[in-house]
Amino acid sequence: MKNRIKILIAFFLTLFLNTNICSAQSQIKIISEKEIIQKDETVEIKIEINDIPIAAFTLEIYWDNSKLEYMQGPENSNYSNNRILYTWVNNNGRNMQTVDVGTFVFKGIEDGTANITVTGEFYNETGEEIEIESSSLEIAIGETENVEQIISEQSNVSADNTNLRILRLNHEGISPEFQKDIKEYYFVTDKAIENLDVTAIPENSKSTVTITGNRNLQMGENTITIAVEAEDKSKTSEYKIYVTRTKNLELANANLETLAIRQATLNPEFDSNMTQYKAEIANDINKIDILAIPQRQNATVTILGSEEMQIGHNKIEVTVLAEDGITSKKYYIDIYRLNETEKIQKQEQKEVEAERLSAILEEQVNNKNEEEINIEEKNKKTVLGISILILLAIILTSIIIYKRKKS
Repeated sequence: MKNRIKILIAFFLTLFLNTNICSAQSQIKIISEKEIIQKDETVEIKIEINDIPIAAFTLEIYWDNSKLEYMQGPENSNYSNNRILYTWVNNNGRNMQTVDVGTFVFKGIEDGTANITVTGEFYNETGEEIEIESSSLEIAIGETENVEQIISEQSNVSADNTNLRILRLNHEGISPEFQKDIKEYYFVTDKAIENLDVTAIPENSKSTVTITGNRNLQMGENTITIAVEAEDKSKTSEYKIYVTRTKNLELANANLETLAIRQATLNPEFDSNMTQYKAEIANDINKIDILAIPQRQNATVTILGSEEMQIGHNKIEVTVLAEDGITSKKYYIDIYRLNETEKIQKQEQKEVEAERLSAILEEQVNNKNEEEINIEEKNKKTVLGISILILLAIILTSIIIYKRKKS
């Protein structure tokens, strides 16, 4: 054990004294015993590092925890915050061409497909860092016909697709919840966190994802950029996470408490963690009144785009600047103003709907009246039946009394 510690110390001293970086294609091999599993079924994932001269590395393993649950892994692995860390150092400090990391066990918990992504930091015996591309494996969970449909849909992703399918941090608190069409996200953290691990999996597995700005976070506002280059290299999309690192989380609160429009209804209903909304206004409305109140009294709100509503789509931008004067957050409202033709169509739709509702109401009234008539007739028949029974009882009683007197 003491020799192992000495080797570790010597190795990492060498690492810090040597800043050269080598590069290599991804040689991380992820092997699964099954490609499709059922819900509550387990699957073993084996990881190997091949054909790269390495003497030490730290692996990071991420997965879609809404679909897969981590069960167990090798002795050198540690699980925390939906991330597995695995550290390995060769005992003699020399390079090895192949390393068998070990087996990790997952369990299916929800139908669908889940990516398991492996990345990390790799070093050779001289302390040079070797850049190795991350590797991913997709596991399908559920009934065969459902899985085949999902896989078919994903295989039809176009070569120019630059959307992400999964985006998350290794800490809770990113806002809003990820959607592929939302490009801006926000995260506020205390000074204890200097680095963030970002999991970004594209819809097209052949797209290239580049993540920058997530290391050595400075106090104040930082920007993490996730660039997704299409498979055919025709275009690149960027997702951004604005990260505030602060000593005072309350002063960095840039959330809204209230967001509403007097002339329309927001869709979906307002939630401080949601930043994208839609609304529709009538053709004769050319100006709207927006109510935007921040959660913190001393935060400031700026509203752009609400002065003159054009026919069609109008983009409203509501920016909240927190009390710290650094942290900001933007809410967007897409307001659609109807044109004259749509106004007439809407009016006709309302009339048709009113007629439909009127017919339904009339039918319900008629049914109710008919039901009441049926009940009334039934009650009359019941009263008549009871009356006949009473009369028969009286007659029967009279006959019995008469016979007794006669006898």
